[in-house]
Amino acid sequence: MQFADRKLPSGRGRIVADQPIIMWFFSEKLTLSQSVAPAVWISEGLRPWGWSTPERIPRVASQVPDVFESYARILHPVSASDRRGGGPEFLTWKSVAEENGKIVHPLVQFSCIDGSSHAPGEISHWTDNPREGSLEETYLHALVDVLSSHTATTDNCWFCLWDGYGGLKPGSAAYLGPGAAKRAALEASQTERLQAEYADAPRVKTDGREYILFSGHLNAADAFIKYPDNQSLNIWWPDDRTWCVATEIDLRSTYVGGSAPCIDAVLNHPVLEAFPVNPGDRIDFGSDTINC
Repeated sequence: MQFADRKLPSGRGRIVADQPIIMWFFSEKLTLSQSVAPAVWISEGLRPWGWSTPERIPRVASQVPDVFESYARILHPVSASDRRGGGPEFLTWKSVAEENGKIVHPLVQFSCIDGSSHAPGEISHWTDNPREGSLEETYLHALVDVLSSHTATTDNCWFCLWDGYGGLKPGSAAYLGPGAAKRAALEASQTERLQAEYADAPRVKTDGREYILFSGHLNAADAFIKYPDNQSLNIWWPDDRTWCVATEIDLRSTYVGGSAPCIDAVLNHPVLEAFPVNPGDRIDFGSDTINC
């Protein structure tokens, strides 16, 4: 994307009258693609899903094409802000399950292990569910480190961003708090230009979702992970298609397909809480028949 304005060194905004302006879903790390041809294998390769028939229940292959040797499911970390102060920033699903007498396994669902019903006065060690639709920054960087060793095209990767996020369409973003009106006015013209570019871009279409396609280096996987977007990319892969990552907007897990050595590296990474899965495994709430 090209703009006439001078870009901030951080790539996160513009300078108008010495006032830094935040742009939603813009990063110099990424280039907007005017063709979705590189993503045809995604559009055509994902298994249709829905609820009309048992055959359409969402599966791993509804998120990552069934073309890989192995698959992994990465569980999004649990916010662990201890209400009494102190403690780690995140908890694993395993620690949550053990505290509630449950079992963590490849098809576990957090709602089946979180022990949401507590005795009077009992304090939970977690204050939020695992985040839906976005992989936490530390986990994302760990995954990028693993995947960088399993592709020959780290400098040429493809990234899909769901087109329904706030900030991508006119009227979808709101500003709150002190100075909100001034900030909105300062950003208006730039935001309109950015939204117009996105509106004109072709969409990668899958069953029930449409995405904007970008290209960039593998390290661009974190392009939108910080403020103001706080969002990881939804589907991304290298040009040689040696692996593929998918984070569905409504799920608390990220799925990865790749070679056996690649997936083994994901499963054995000390930061990632991951389990092996199969393309036909269910990914909906009904998948956890052990704890629910």
